[in-house]
Amino acid sequence: MAVRKAVNMNYLQGEETITIAVNQQNKAYIDKFVKINYERLNKQFANQRETINSNAYGSIDKLNETLLLLYSDPDLHFTSWEQANAYLTSKFTEKAIRIQMKKPIKETEENELEND
Repeated sequence: MAVRKAVNMNYLQGEETITIAVNQQNKAYIDKFVKINYERLNKQFANQRETINSNAYGSIDKLNETLLLLYSDPDLHFTSWEQANAYLTSKFTEKAIRIQMKKPIKETEENELEND
């Protein structure tokens, strides 16, 4: 008698792949931040590994989703490593002690007119 492995057919059905453009302006800064900090972040988020939120995301899923959103945010515009490191570090600090930082965006004529 053969034993069949249980399979969740809902999980195996094809999902459409969504392609997201990477913001090339910031890629090098985010790559450097991830290279330096991923192990620390992984350990930090692993403490909450058992918690699943209402969207069925675990803590590591949320970490990776946040990184993906940073890579693909077309409005995010870093001009230096110091600026990128400060902003990215604030994104991964506990909310209770986080200092909110304004997202660095590229200054355009339209933005300058709004600020006047």
